[in-house]
Amino acid sequence: MAASNKVPDNLNYLSNISFRLTMEDSPNITWFCQAASVPGVSIEGIDVFTPHATIPFAGNKVSFEELSVRFIVDEHMKNWVEIYDRIIAMGLAEGHEKYRLLKASNTLQPRGGGYSTIVLTILTSGMNPQMEFHFYDAFPISVTALDFDSSVADVEYFTATASFRYVNYEIKNLLNN
Repeated sequence: MAASNKVPDNLNYLSNISFRLTMEDSPNITWFCQAASVPGVSIEGIDVFTPHATIPFAGNKVSFEELSVRFIVDEHMKNWVEIYDRIIAMGLAEGHEKYRLLKASNTLQPRGGGYSTIVLTILTSGMNPQMEFHFYDAFPISVTALDFDSSVADVEYFTATASFRYVNYEIKNLLNN
């Protein structure tokens, strides 16, 4: 079979700055987001042993990597605290009352508060939405430290990274191409 010489419909390259992140319960992270990663996905392999060879088959367990989001920390630390509060409430670090309040705050989610849908929208070279990654039942598992240091010569603005776990993610093609 000969290789196809068909020219692709779109010769533009995907840009790493053409994205938008939306978190329904963390608007301050949405506004200050600097980077987000599309997590990798893998499936376990199953080896079937025969007398002459080991034959690999696709398994049935899909694993998703964590979603990582980097953002500039605003002066009032609202975006950093949004993640911190969710982690503390879900981890029951201050007792069950804080978790109960978090769960009651979001009646639209089937698993209660703390879980949300995160949408990463990929834009075309013309900055138009072309694809969306929907991360379902996402919850934060970590947020990086903020290291204050009065010995630095220039002002450096804080960035933080939040990591999220989720049930799965779905890719939606908005342009049907």
